[in-house]
Amino acid sequence: MADPAAHKNEHSHRKRYLAVWVALAVLTVLTYTLARIHLPGAWAVTVALLIAVTKGTLVALFFMHLWDQTGANRLVFATSLVFVALLIGLVIADNATRFPLANPPGSLGALPAGGADRDLPEAAAETEGP
Repeated sequence: MADPAAHKNEHSHRKRYLAVWVALAVLTVLTYTLARIHLPGAWAVTVALLIAVTKGTLVALFFMHLWDQTGANRLVFATSLVFVALLIGLVIADNATRFPLANPPGSLGALPAGGADRDLPEAAAETEGP
């Protein structure tokens, strides 16, 4: 015979799953909308990463059942978040401390839409030929 407590618990999870699904759908629409707006500078990448981390956290906590877990599973999840933040932070710090001539011409934190060789100086463009 089915356990009535388990049946009640299943109904309470349905509302939570529906709320998380709606939040994921809203964040997906927000991602698409912000991609069309073209935020200035590095804000586009920053906002996109924040939305992606939020969506990933929602999926891990609720659909992978980490919200209901204790102990080692939560520790592994928190440790993985720390390492991802560390890796992203180190890459950003490395790029910020580079000598300006080491970056491609015309780049201000990201490559230009036409490629790195789009803004060649006049002298370099004349020597390359057809």
